[in-house]
Amino acid sequence: MTTQDAPRRRRLTWLWWLIGIVVVLGVLVVVADIAGRAYAEGRVADEIESRLPAGVEGDVDVTIGGGSFLAQLASGRIDQVDLDAPSLVANGVPFSAHVTATGVPTDLTRPVEHATGTFALDQAAVDSVVTLPEGASLQLGDGTVSYDQTGEFLGIQLGYTVTGEVTAQGTSVRIEPTGAELTQGSNALDVSGLLDRVIGSAVTVCVAQYLPQGVSLQTLEVTPGQASVVATLDDFVLDESTLSTLGTC
Repeated sequence: MTTQDAPRRRRLTWLWWLIGIVVVLGVLVVVADIAGRAYAEGRVADEIESRLPAGVEGDVDVTIGGGSFLAQLASGRIDQVDLDAPSLVANGVPFSAHVTATGVPTDLTRPVEHATGTFALDQAAVDSVVTLPEGASLQLGDGTVSYDQTGEFLGIQLGYTVTGEVTAQGTSVRIEPTGAELTQGSNALDVSGLLDRVIGSAVTVCVAQYLPQGVSLQTLEVTPGQASVVATLDDFVLDESTLSTLGTC
């Protein structure tokens, strides 16, 4: 080895050492980021479960999205947080929930920018929360809801089914009747007048008193055996008061 090669080799050695140190630091940062994200997800889940409204129980899984968790933490705001709760129970009624929140502050006393939630109930859950007259029943269909009931026409007891389409509008649910048919009684009778009265016109029902104040319904999808609704909420503080303060009609 010549005298000129020695300094060059020393420079290469230091270069490799520097690269190695940078790689190790990079790995440590990644590990710290992953560990910090996992720890935060657990803490957020515990906080949310402790702030659920009275009567609501269940486990919540939290996923923190966005870029580097440590960078988001330093900025004081998390880009996106996904909440999954497939088995919640509210006053004995089972339902599932998926919520995506954006612009979530690390200080939970400050408002979250926006949240979109999808909530689903099966037929049994719908039956338990919808109050119907004795003998009546409600069936979830493919984009429609069917209502079975009995009525008296010319002194004769008749059974009928009314079918309608259901849509969500802000804090209201709109029911648009689409048809009615006789299910019990003599087909020889002309009951068109009764069925016309049953069908009637569209009905809009305010549901604000069942929703946290500020929640807006976006869509309501009905499939056989299940109903799911998408709702949004803007600029809200994640605390028990926000979730338990209901709107008014």
